[in-house]
This record gives sequence, structure tokens and C-alpha cells, in this order.
Amino acid sequence: MSKDFIKDNAGDYPVYSSQTENDGVLGKINTYKYDGEYLTWTTDGANAGTVFRRSGKFSVTNVCGLLRIKEEDILNDYLYYALSVEAKKHVNSGMGNPKLMSNVMGAIKIIIPSVDKQESTIRVLNSLSEICEDFKSGLPAEIEARHKQYEYYRDKLLSFQET
Repeated sequence: MSKDFIKDNAGDYPVYSSQTENDGVLGKINTYKYDGEYLTWTTDGANAGTVFRRSGKFSVTNVCGLLRIKEEDILNDYLYYALSVEAKKHVNSGMGNPKLMSNVMGAIKIIIPSVDKQESTIRVLNSLSEICEDFKSGLPAEIEARHKQYEYYRDKLLSFQET
């Protein structure tokens, strides 16, 4: 899908590409090819093997990996977390451009525990992920507050009153 196609068919449905910036969204079009819970991954470049959770209606470019779970005893979020670790180990960096093609992704072996254990793992990892996101969003405000604190004390320490 070219950028011109996306521009000429603008709409509400995201088109995911093999990039990581902007959550992989290349643009939005007026139709979709997929509807449901999926995983996509970056197939080439410096971020090859980066895995994303996708849900709803969307399309992908021809250079974006796409995976849909067919087994009922494998949870999408569990596979997302497992592949987020494992996929990077299978990236081929030969010939200068890192790649993780579909045939390689399809051959990655993942240990699948019981659904209860998957759910427990998901809860813990979602919680940790949320803490990290909260920390990232709060960090700029904390830096600004510490900077103001520094300026306040600097000004106090360097203000000399005449006696």
C-alpha cells in the first residue's frame, strides 16, 4: 500500500506498516482487511522483531508481519509478551539489514502454560507496563519540579543581603 493510495482513500481504519514510530500506523483508509485480535511485527530494519498488539478493524502493508491465534488455549496478550522477548532472538542481521520474516516467526517455539498461568502472567506484565507508562508520563513533570526547586535554592543561596 503506497502513501498515495492511503492519501487517495483516506478514512478511519489504520494501516500498519513495518515501522515502530507512531505505533506502526502509516495512515488511515476507508476500508479494512482484518477485524479482530492480532499481533503484528516489524519485519525489517533496526527495529525488526518489535511486536505489537492489534485489535479492531485495520489493514497492513506487505512488509508488516501479521499473526492470528487459532488455538483457544493461547491468549493473545500472553503470546504478545512471549514474542516480545523471543522474536528479537530470531532476527537475521546478515547483509546489513536486520530481518524477521514470516517463515522464521512461524518457527519460533513458545512455552504455553495453562490459561490460568497465562492470565496471571498477563496481569503482572500489564501492571508493570502500566507503572512504566505512568513513570514515563510523570517524569517530565518531576524533572520540571526539581529544576524549579534547584532555581529556588540557587537564588536563595546566591542572594546576599547587605548588613
